Amino acid sequence: MTSVPYLIIGQGLAGTLLAFELHFRKLDFRIIASAGKSSASTVAAGLFNPLVFKRLTKSWLIDDLLPVMDEVYPELENVLDRKFYFKKDILKPLSVQELEEWKKKRESGVDYILKIQELPPVGGIADAAGYGQVTGSGYLDLNLFLENARNFFIEKGLFINSIVDYPDFEIRGGQLHYRRIDAEKIVFCEGAHVVKNPFFPFLKMRPAKGELLLVDAPGLPDDFILIDDLFILTVGNHLFKIGSTYDWDDLSELPTEKGRQSVTGRFEKLVSVEYTVKDHWAGIRPTVSDRRPVLGFHPEYTNAAVFNGLGTKGVMLAPYFAREMVRLLTGEQLHVNREVRMERFLK
Repeated sequence: MTSVPYLIIGQGLAGTLLAFELHFRKLDFRIIASAGKSSASTVAAGLFNPLVFKRLTKSWLIDDLLPVMDEVYPELENVLDRKFYFKKDILKPLSVQELEEWKKKRESGVDYILKIQELPPVGGIADAAGYGQVTGSGYLDLNLFLENARNFFIEKGLFINSIVDYPDFEIRGGQLHYRRIDAEKIVFCEGAHVVKNPFFPFLKMRPAKGELLLVDAPGLPDDFILIDDLFILTVGNHLFKIGSTYDWDDLSELPTEKGRQSVTGRFEKLVSVEYTVKDHWAGIRPTVSDRRPVLGFHPEYTNAAVFNGLGTKGVMLAPYFAREMVRLLTGEQLHVNREVRMERFLK
């Protein structure tokens, strides 16, 4: 029997950031995850954008989230000796109506709108009434980050490569116990797979399938992240990740021809360059019905908790709320932000 204070189920973005917060505090833990199991984190583009383009307002909590991101990710780059956190401005082509709205918002002092111009600053982009430039944006190379994080935890003896079987959990004395691991606290960080978790059936998850492509486009500049009806994100050597799609019906993790056609069709409307599709991925986003993360302890099993629902803004949300989750686990605080408490689903 192995005894450990904290057991993390899942090693996507949520589980990984939570594990590092525990590690930095010198708290003992183990992670159980399948090294070969796909997750939304491994196929996501890793973008972060401080603005909500539909309303042209600041993203929820962004002024609190960005400083933590700018502290945590560079620190993890040093720990893992890899570069995976990149700051890059967003360029958004604007319609006539959008151009006027962007000008009004910039004049009213909305943060992160760096500039608005009538001519495109780079070539290869379709004509538009104007172009808005957003700062405070960028991307995290999630594949590189998660792979190196997993290797780090393996080397430290903190990673257990295993598929989690829910029937292997036992309920004893109002607590959950897993196989031969006796954990004081178990935190489920399973992403969209939590919909199959029998201990949290009350979570109002709304998983959405997303598909993205890797394209080789030598004529496309990589000065900006381009966003319009899709995103175009440089990954170096004339390669770009482009996407994405949303599908709430087909929740398989297999790429589809329909998804490919949707992405390439929008890509061809936004840019005027030759390209070749090099790869095609699909994954399931752990989205919650109210688009807020979920943190908290199970109402019945006193040692079981959940940290989930990061959704499309996971890169921004994970560092901040991993710290909140650790404070909750250690008893430093009794509650987290009201909007992310698990109790909102128990009313």
